[in-house]
Amino acid sequence: MTLKTTLILTLALLGASVFAPVQRVSAAAEVIDVDSDRQLFLDNLWFHSKQGLELVFHTPTSREVAIQPEHPWERTLIHYSSVVYDQGLFRMWYRGTDGNPWNVMPNGGGQTFTCYAQSQDGIHWEKPKLGVFPHSGSTANNIIGSPRDFMNVSVIVDPNEKPGSKSRYKMISRVNGITGFVSADGLNWDLSETNPLLSRGPFDSHNILLWDEQSARFVIYLRATDMSVPGPFHGGRRAIRRSDSSDFRSWSEPKMVVRPDEGDPVDLHLYTNAAVNYYRASRAFFMFPMVLYPERSYPGAPLPGTSEIQFATSRDGIQWQRSFRYPLIKPGLDEDNWVDRNPIMGHGVVPTGPSEISMYYSEFLRSSNSRIRRCTWRKDGFVSVKGPYKGWGEFTTPVIRFKGQRLELNYSTAGGGALQVELQDEDGNPLPAFRMEDCPEILGDKIEGIVRWRLGENVSALEGQPIRLRVRLQNADLYAFRFRR
Repeated sequence: MTLKTTLILTLALLGASVFAPVQRVSAAAEVIDVDSDRQLFLDNLWFHSKQGLELVFHTPTSREVAIQPEHPWERTLIHYSSVVYDQGLFRMWYRGTDGNPWNVMPNGGGQTFTCYAQSQDGIHWEKPKLGVFPHSGSTANNIIGSPRDFMNVSVIVDPNEKPGSKSRYKMISRVNGITGFVSADGLNWDLSETNPLLSRGPFDSHNILLWDEQSARFVIYLRATDMSVPGPFHGGRRAIRRSDSSDFRSWSEPKMVVRPDEGDPVDLHLYTNAAVNYYRASRAFFMFPMVLYPERSYPGAPLPGTSEIQFATSRDGIQWQRSFRYPLIKPGLDEDNWVDRNPIMGHGVVPTGPSEISMYYSEFLRSSNSRIRRCTWRKDGFVSVKGPYKGWGEFTTPVIRFKGQRLELNYSTAGGGALQVELQDEDGNPLPAFRMEDCPEILGDKIEGIVRWRLGENVSALEGQPIRLRVRLQNADLYAFRFRR
């Protein structure tokens, strides 16, 4: 998809609260080409006008424990997992230590390791004996490296490389700057052609690598220091920078893209980022930052600091919004979770069912019970546009141009809810056969539901023409739309 209208995109990205009324955009505004790509409701972009609706932020559902300590080399697990789904196999890289669980720093009386696990379903995980790295005189373990090699890794599958290619898997580490690695199997790694990729720190915690499908560039999100407010981290507060590359060799100078602002407490730090380019919608980027309050303390915790996971969104990976600053995941009822730098979301969103996506986050840091737990959303289910309990709310989109034959919606209605869709010309006039009265009320719960009007579902006659969508909702949530073949 190519977003052609800077005006509309800027209004969406830089607008005020997502719950505020949206001003009408001139009908003369340029067309947004949506092609056949899925579009998510993350901000005000898809509202030329709206009434009686709100954007709703959805927290995930916690599921089973995925990874827990079982071996001497993983006496405790230390955050920073990275998960991919490739050729029918879920693969996870995570960090463990054989040292004191209460001190998880590299000098904490033990050694840390990068470990590997795999799964057929993303739920049940195994730790294969790899024969790659020795521990206590044996390579019969799931270790692939130590801090001498790499640490706090982020792994992706390069979509430009075929299976078996020596650069199929790409990885970054925070040892000796941001260093790059390549691998054919994700287990045996070689330094990439040029290293370090980035040398101007800070680089602590978890730096994230991803592939931006639309710009066809590799991107790294990494630690920054925000000096706008004095703080304890190099004189400022922790924030997030971004660098990109077309070839995984030459990288742009990192620029700050997300920092704490006037909407945050002055002691809030953006400690990690867990950024992803969502695999079902190329123009949807998410971050799941662990925010740290370094000077706050929970009674009985071994070190100062309290934390939670928040949520941020972007349509280009550069301009970010933190419209929903409520915790995505809180430490919860168990007091052992109320320690500094816990919980932390790992890197990667993967499909684990027809209607489900999963991520993995850490629990019980600084404890022998430390572990990694799975959490889930419905597909595309991070934010929805929600209709009122009684009566109708509605919105009209900016002018769009599409490719496809049918209109697909991801929606969920209550038993007493419904939604309807009208197609309009660029001036807002209903199109014959696609008027609101031609669309029977839609109810139910569908990830990929097709809109049908009385004369059918085929909209191919409108392909390539400038149109608008008008959508009515009552006691219903709409998560995404796209036109499909």
